[in-house]
Amino acid sequence: MRQIALSLIFFAAAAAYAQVDVGNNLVTGTVDTTRTIQNIVLKNRVRVPKQALVFNLGYNIPWINNNLVSSDFWNKKVGTGIEFSVDFRQQFQKKKIENDEVISLPTALGLSVGLGISHFRQSAGFEDFTESLANYTDADGDKCTVQLNYKGVKEKVALTYLDIPVYLEIGKPSRVKASGYFKLGVKASILVAKSLETEGTYTSTGYYPNWDVTLKKDIPELGYYTNASCYKSEPARELSPFVLWGSVAGGVNFPFSSLEKNKLAKWIFRVSAKVDYSLTPVSKSLSESYFKNSAFRLNQSNLLGGDGSRIFSVGLSVGLIYCM
Repeated sequence: MRQIALSLIFFAAAAAYAQVDVGNNLVTGTVDTTRTIQNIVLKNRVRVPKQALVFNLGYNIPWINNNLVSSDFWNKKVGTGIEFSVDFRQQFQKKKIENDEVISLPTALGLSVGLGISHFRQSAGFEDFTESLANYTDADGDKCTVQLNYKGVKEKVALTYLDIPVYLEIGKPSRVKASGYFKLGVKASILVAKSLETEGTYTSTGYYPNWDVTLKKDIPELGYYTNASCYKSEPARELSPFVLWGSVAGGVNFPFSSLEKNKLAKWIFRVSAKVDYSLTPVSKSLSESYFKNSAFRLNQSNLLGGDGSRIFSVGLSVGLIYCM
């Protein structure tokens, strides 16, 4: 991740030297075309690219949440996320007459549509947890108190999406001075890869007060086991193939232009903070396990189960704007 970010910044710095003469690269505003023998006199006016390509690289900290893993006995690790996207950006323009000439000036609004990929990882678990289910009715219809003891439980989830973001942006990415921006949008994501790693064991017993007896040995018919796996070879989960996100971001643009040399660079460097939230769940609700009303559900992903999981993500991103 660090190498990718450093490479992107190095590429941006190198691109600063690929500057072009002002004369044929105005998008908005006017320029004093009075030429001396050695240079062009450039007025310090805001110049905004009408169209641009934006290359984004971001690092995120996601939280996968649902009603199951919100319990206190779960220890949720800090998640990691990385994303890359390329956006086509259109700055809205307005017409204005200046010096008997109709010119185009940028408004404060822009629209961008892109294509990208995002990857999220999250893990959770606990070392030891015991719960009791009173007045439980077993498979034979007898009342009992079930005790469940879990040990060494861990779940690791990784999700990869193909993203199609659409943003409305407020701001003017100036090519001659630093400028701020804010954008609000939605992102449609298609699930392209997934993985789930699980481990953990449990022991279950049943106490029957009518006979004052506790069943401790393995009795599959009643669901009683000793040091059995908490998960099947393929734990149950039902991931959503399509997820809709809401996104908010804001930051600062830094152009690579040189007013002293009367040059406009093609590139603008962007740094920003962003927040994403899955408006639709990344997984669908699952039915309860064999022991109903238990806080931990056997043989299914608790990170991706319950009432369905959603992701809240905060992060930083760097980008390069190529002025077309």
